[in-house]
Amino acid sequence: MFYYILKKEFRLIFRDIHALLVLFLMPAAFILIMSLALKNSYSNTLEVPLKVALTAPETPEINLFLKELSHNAYFEVTLVSKSSLKKLLFEEKYDFALHLDENYKEKINKNDKTFTIQIYSKPDTNKEYLSILKHSIVEVISKNIMKDYFIASKKDASLLGKLDSTVVNTYVYKNNKQETTPTSVQQSVPAWLIFSMFFILIPISNTFVNEKNFGTLARIRSINVSVFPLLTGKILPYFIINQIQVVLMLLMGIFLVPLVGGDALIIQGNYFLIFFVTSCVSIAAICFALFIANISKTTEEATSIGGVINIIFAALGGIMVPKFIMPEFMQQISAYSPMSWGLESLLELFVRGGNFSDISVYLLYLLLFAAVFLLLSYILLKKGRN
Repeated sequence: MFYYILKKEFRLIFRDIHALLVLFLMPAAFILIMSLALKNSYSNTLEVPLKVALTAPETPEINLFLKELSHNAYFEVTLVSKSSLKKLLFEEKYDFALHLDENYKEKINKNDKTFTIQIYSKPDTNKEYLSILKHSIVEVISKNIMKDYFIASKKDASLLGKLDSTVVNTYVYKNNKQETTPTSVQQSVPAWLIFSMFFILIPISNTFVNEKNFGTLARIRSINVSVFPLLTGKILPYFIINQIQVVLMLLMGIFLVPLVGGDALIIQGNYFLIFFVTSCVSIAAICFALFIANISKTTEEATSIGGVINIIFAALGGIMVPKFIMPEFMQQISAYSPMSWGLESLLELFVRGGNFSDISVYLLYLLLFAAVFLLLSYILLKKGRN
């Protein structure tokens, strides 16, 4: 009998073409879009440097300042004659306009209280880029002033120009064998994969609610089939669909994302642990979907309720916005989202080189989440049968 229940489920799944397209095309589109959109957030350069218009007279000191500031990979600095700020920013499309006095070093050395370096930008300018420009300006001026001091003191000033290269960052991984550079694709692939796995709710609710309304479940119960085989028959086919999603999305991150200009997904973690994590996420998503389908009277009601809750889970769980961008109180709230548990587990494996002990708590939360909603689904089905 269990064989025929499974056969029925697979037939219903493959008849629901629209739901299958959502499960596979939606995460594929999000992975491509977000991997490219967040690429600069994980890089120390910009593919298109920010344009800075420097309004100042052309002197040796100003040319040296322009040359030093242009070494920053974030900015492309151009010396321009005095012009309307609105024209520079809105017509000529400069990101920043910067005004600097030709005798700026003299004013700094004399501690001139009226001295300012004025930056102009559009109201929607990224505050992080503005902060980087400010720090870069201060760094260049400080280095030039120190160089003058060294020369006046007859000391070797050549080291000042090489200071940047002496500061080296090294990533520290939990697994010493892991040597990967964090990229946007390592965030986007697991994030949108988990998001799409929870949308298994759409085909489950479509089939389950229709079976309730058409009397299919009642006819199956009439031949003394217990509730447990019914639930298992629902879980197993959709579990397989979720694992197909996992394989296809990982392959997409490895092979397709680099073809459109993104970084390739590098997986050096334990493949068994990755499968174990995605299995726990899948079971949690399916059990939650079964509960929503049980309490809903129509497919529209199920997809509306479940869809809204899934989007809230995603917004809180670091799927739509990476956690490191969130304020501290939001990061604390995100710990209560099941999508966050799955995402943190995969990031531990993909990015930080973690092992089972690092993700065991998240897996326990996912399995407890699944057990609660499976129990509720069982009770609701049992109650309906009686």
